[in-house]
Amino acid sequence: MNNVVNERTPQVIAAEINMIKHHTQKTVLTNAVEIGQRLTEAKALLKHGEWGQWLKESVSYSHSTATRLMQIYKEYGPKLLGLSEGDDSSNYATLHNLTYSQALILLGVPEEEREELVKDNDIENMSSRELQQTVNEKNQAIEDRDKAQVEKTQVIEEKEVLKKELDGKDREIASLTEQARDLEKQVEDFKLKYQQELDKVTEKQPELKEVAEAAPSAEKISELEEKLKTVQAKTSSISSDAQFSIHRENIRKAFDELLRTLTALAKTDPVQKEINRAAAQEMLQNMANMVKEWPPAIKTNLRINTSN
Repeated sequence: MNNVVNERTPQVIAAEINMIKHHTQKTVLTNAVEIGQRLTEAKALLKHGEWGQWLKESVSYSHSTATRLMQIYKEYGPKLLGLSEGDDSSNYATLHNLTYSQALILLGVPEEEREELVKDNDIENMSSRELQQTVNEKNQAIEDRDKAQVEKTQVIEEKEVLKKELDGKDREIASLTEQARDLEKQVEDFKLKYQQELDKVTEKQPELKEVAEAAPSAEKISELEEKLKTVQAKTSSISSDAQFSIHRENIRKAFDELLRTLTALAKTDPVQKEINRAAAQEMLQNMANMVKEWPPAIKTNLRINTSN
């Protein structure tokens, strides 16, 4: 007959203690939910200004402790108190097995993200430190996601603004181009008509040619040509301004990408990040200095000799 002897070792005792601690903490969570429910009920019955005094005299709780317990009830109560046995398919079953410490740490995650975190991780077997690290990583991921969404929205809005700006310039250019074509036609028609009239006059009286060329008709042609030059110059200016808007947007996008690259590098290689940041700063400073005066003033080595 074999006698089974359970050897009592420090490891066995530690395992038993940890198991008792775990069960105790789960009981603490359930009790905390029950207390939080009753605190919530009591607060609703008390008059304004009586809450703090009631906590102190009736249950010896600080305001912060009561608030934490009511938050525990608000966040977990409906799920834990309403959970039926055997509902292992639900995330609620995992929530039911949380310890009080784990439940408090999970309050640091938005409610809509909490169940996903519980579903994707073995929360029950995590230490408080491991869970806190997981929560921190989750919150960082949420922050990065929200930031990316904000940046995406900003990019879309900026693209829309730029599109409207360029569309407006395109319409203005089209209108000016039409004006230029009309003026060109007016100039050509007027020149043709004027030349025909001039030929008729000078054919009969050649001595009137100089007088005819200096007549108001010649001034009209000159006026139309000046208008045409003005319209063409304005068209060219608007076109260049549209190109400027496009290049400005491309520079802004490239700068945003540069910042994102530095942010990513800061997490993997802070030393190289700082080298690249300094190089980017120097480049941008040089560019800023260049654009202070552009085009640059023309310099010459010629000297005027005023001695004579």
